Amino acid sequence: MKIRINTLWRVPVFCLVSSWVSFYLTIYLGRFFFIVKTVGVDGVSEVSADPLRSAIFNGGLFLIVLLLGGLWAFRTMTRAEIAVSAAIISAIYLALTLMQLYLPNFPASISVELATFQNWISILSSGLYKIIGRFNLSVLSANLAPFLFVPFGRKAIHSSNQI
Repeated sequence: MKIRINTLWRVPVFCLVSSWVSFYLTIYLGRFFFIVKTVGVDGVSEVSADPLRSAIFNGGLFLIVLLLGGLWAFRTMTRAEIAVSAAIISAIYLALTLMQLYLPNFPASISVELATFQNWISILSSGLYKIIGRFNLSVLSANLAPFLFVPFGRKAIHSSNQI
């Protein structure tokens, strides 16, 4: 099994960039899709998020990132390379999550900043929590989301010099 070292940066960078992009897409475009504004009987505007439309928006966003990564960004990588690269970012995500969960007095300002780079996996975490109902298990298992790219990889490296 040959792993090209120069490809190991792809999954971590893709996950961080897609998390950042999906965070701002949720903020700026999500409000048009799942925010509901109603005027109460007293004339006060009430703003809420529709949970079904929010789940559809976030699920679609998660699938777009997954398919974009699998079919476009990692199409030249082997499954082993994607797995090693995914292990790198998963270890980073896991370390950050464990610090946020179990370190007393972990600064909230840092958690807010990290939210932009953990948004893609937090979509999966939210869905898992709705299914299994256990917070810590859903948050920790969502750190393995980058491994969902592995099935999109090639079995072996194809050389373009073959006749």
